[in-house]
Amino acid sequence: MASINPIPSYPGRTVVLVHGRHFKPAANVLQDLWLEALRAGLRRDQPDRAAALEAATISLAYYGDATAKVLAAAGQRYDEVLDVADRRNALAQLTAFDKKRFKRSSYESLPGKTPLKEFLADVGAPLAAALHLTDWIAGRVIPELAEYWRGDTEFRAAMDRCVIEAMAQAMARGDEIIVVSHGIGSIAAYNAFWLLSRGGFDGGRYEHGKVGTWITLGSPLGDDTVRRRLLGVDAPKALRYPDCILNWFNFAAEDDYTCHDETMANDFKPMLDQHAISRIVDQRIYNLAVRYGRSNPHSAVGYLLHPRVIKVLADALAGDHVVASPPPA
Repeated sequence: MASINPIPSYPGRTVVLVHGRHFKPAANVLQDLWLEALRAGLRRDQPDRAAALEAATISLAYYGDATAKVLAAAGQRYDEVLDVADRRNALAQLTAFDKKRFKRSSYESLPGKTPLKEFLADVGAPLAAALHLTDWIAGRVIPELAEYWRGDTEFRAAMDRCVIEAMAQAMARGDEIIVVSHGIGSIAAYNAFWLLSRGGFDGGRYEHGKVGTWITLGSPLGDDTVRRRLLGVDAPKALRYPDCILNWFNFAAEDDYTCHDETMANDFKPMLDQHAISRIVDQRIYNLAVRYGRSNPHSAVGYLLHPRVIKVLADALAGDHVVASPPPA
């Protein structure tokens, strides 16, 4: 199922949520958690924008069931009840913070905080690529990413399908579109953008559709190996990148090894040079989420509740950098 929409909505604006890696709770539970985080952030910082979120169509691109199969095959186990309880504990703690709390000193005092994983990613990624060990490392550390890279697999088909269908449905309605993607979900979002704007889906019906705001959280798209595997990389220069995104805001948290290459504006500068996008804005933040008693700088809820992320979302909900998609041909 590509998306769920439990909140009453009207045609006009769609917020597409794309989750990241690892086991995920049921789709309705995960969507509620993400929305609780966004609502809490808006109430804290931008209360006048809260109604706009409630009025929007919320579409969760959920592939957690496909991810669970891949991880189970790799010998990993999942306790959903425990996971949901811990996610709610992290959310409750972050919701209690004042916006001024989201700073370096607060982050440095978190239990279990360590830059080791990001350091190893920074140092190890170039070496792994040079030795052609990247696939093996991905298979050990992020099995679902390795499965996605394998190409024509059931997992990749499920992941791509749920993301592209959520965006195509919004474009078909002529909605203003905001996309929020976390971790490896940004890879599927990027590939969906390329397929939609370059005529690779439904006979090119959506090639003129637009995404007003794309927010990436802890994205690995800055990694050289990841970029070499994106759709369009071998296409002619003029068609190499998607051209449906108007504004891209990328957030990278300190010590989040998933986004060890934290800047996108330099890596995707050709999109600006070719007028395929209006702007790419990178921001470094401190993710204050604590999961299972330890700092977790990749946690989605820690990103979603950050004041800078909320500010961008609030501006998009106000229509500051969102436009409606033209009706598909």
